[in-house]
Amino acid sequence: MDVWNLVLYVVASLLALKSLASLMTHHKKVVVQQLAIEYTQELSQSGNLATENNPSEQQTERNSADQKASAA
Repeated sequence: MDVWNLVLYVVASLLALKSLASLMTHHKKVVVQQLAIEYTQELSQSGNLATENNPSEQQTERNSADQKASAA
């Protein structure tokens, strides 16, 4: 009887550890995805601020990009 209790305890412990590892992996993926979304939003906001402050610079960048594209 003691052997079966020990086997049951070991199996339950392994399943609990596997579940914990799976939960932590999923949480890490969610956190990384949220950070990536926040980072891209910050970049787009700072990009919008830069274009609002200096629209002529944006036009210059577009023209140089068009020239590079046509040269290729």
